[in-house]
Amino acid sequence: MAVTDANIYLFDAVSNGSLRGVEAALKAGADIDYDLPYGNNSNTMTALVLASFNGDVDMVDLLLRQGASVSKRTRKSQAPLHAAAAEGRREVVKLLVQYGATVDIRDNYQKTPLVHACVFNHVSTVRLLLKLGANPDLREAGSLHECKKDSLKIVEEARKTKLLRCCNPECGKPGYRKTLKLCGRCKLTRYCSRDCQIQHWSVGHKKCCGHDMYF
Repeated sequence: MAVTDANIYLFDAVSNGSLRGVEAALKAGADIDYDLPYGNNSNTMTALVLASFNGDVDMVDLLLRQGASVSKRTRKSQAPLHAAAAEGRREVVKLLVQYGATVDIRDNYQKTPLVHACVFNHVSTVRLLLKLGANPDLREAGSLHECKKDSLKIVEEARKTKLLRCCNPECGKPGYRKTLKLCGRCKLTRYCSRDCQIQHWSVGHKKCCGHDMYF
């Protein structure tokens, strides 16, 4: 099978929820982070973005275990976590963060996944992202006026506490901004201790750190 054909087969398998199909495509030489053009070539997506959008937890888990990038973006700058948040895919959001995805990753409009969840009013996803360490101060995160009232109320309540959370998903300990240590590389991720930073980096954040801002 030619590599180009294998890449197309990979996306067909992801679309159909075929784990065996994905494994076969990768074995045939498919690029797990291949950018598939769509929409008259106006945008692209990776297999992980597609699986995240669909909310296919088993597929997302397989792709992540096979080395798919949690920071590879579409042509319009959305990362897998943006796609999952916009669709309210809570289990996928948790899985992506567990594999090191930056919870406050920005797109080209400076929107974070939390903003996307607020725009589409996925209240439970908003709560989850805040629990996972998302910054509730959306004033610099883009399109605050687009956020729905119910979601915005939750975010505002979190912001008024002036507490943020450790971004290590195994911790999530709350603390004030001045007591949490900011990642020196991406400047977006916060930790309550060096041990939490080391643990988060070991599961994948090191790979995506530095690819979190879009210019």
